[in-house]
This record gives sequence, C-alpha cells and structure tokens, in this order.
Amino acid sequence: MFRRFRLGPDDSPALHTNVHFALSRYFEWAQDAIAATLAIVVLVIMVKGVARLFVVAIVTPGTVSDVLAQIALLLILVELFRTLLYYLREHRVAVGLMIEVAIVSMLRELLIKPAVDVPFNTLAFSVLLLALGALMVADRITVSRAPGGEQTHQNGRESGGPLGADPQREPPQPS
Repeated sequence: MFRRFRLGPDDSPALHTNVHFALSRYFEWAQDAIAATLAIVVLVIMVKGVARLFVVAIVTPGTVSDVLAQIALLLILVELFRTLLYYLREHRVAVGLMIEVAIVSMLRELLIKPAVDVPFNTLAFSVLLLALGALMVADRITVSRAPGGEQTHQNGRESGGPLGADPQREPPQPS
C-alpha cells in the first residue's frame, strides 16, 4: 500500500510518507480549536442570558411567558455547551444530546408563540415532537444494549472513538 523510498544506507522511509497522518492531526487540532471557541462563545452568551433573565424577572418584571422563554433559551444553551464539551472529549457528536436540544428548542418555540392559531401548526408540532421523542427512546434503547458491557460515558456512547478505535493511536507503519 505504501511505497518506500530509499534515502540512503539506513533504509529509513522518506519523510513525506506520513503526510496524511500529519495533516489529519493538524486538522483535528483545528477542529478542536473551533469547537473550543464555539464553547467559549456559548458560555459568554449564557452569562448574558442569565443577566437578561435577572433583568426580565426581577428588575423590570416581564410576563411569565417572557421569563419562561428566557429560561428555556438558557437550557438550550446549556445543552449546546454540553454537546460541544462532549465533542471535544469524544471527537464525535452525541445524537442523544442533539435530540434533547431539538426537543427543548421546539418547546421554547411553543412557549413564545403557541401554535393554536392554525390547526396544522399544532398537528405539525405534535408529529415532530412525537418523532423526536421516538428517536430519543430509540437512542436510549440502543445505548442500553451496548456490546460487552463496556464502560460508557454520558448518553451511553462508548469510549475510545468510533467502532472502539482509539483516536490517539499511532497509524500503522508503512511496510
């Protein structure tokens, strides 16, 4: 698969044979930097959201729906932050966490502007929430049936990367 280029009497492979591995490492570092930056941005937005919640709830008392909408927004941001942290730790997106974010987002939309005006909106929201709930149950069932009783992280995803591979493992040496 890999071709050896002879450099001299020591028979060592040429340096450019590990280019793909080196590039993938740098791209993974870049992805981690982007995800960490997004996590910091979400954290800053959450702090602003808590300040806004304080203003809406205490300083200038708003309506109950305004306070509940702000709380739901903070819950969405917390779930997004958890998803980013999970991505930084495991280098993949947790489907269960994304489903939870989608459900909380839909419930927030229903709190802000109820869908009772048009009957099809209510039906559409109901079907979508039912589908997301079914996906969440399916995710929980598949997680509970993880093979071999492996150690699992939050939301039941196996440690060690996709298909049990170790993401920090060195690539096979060319022959």
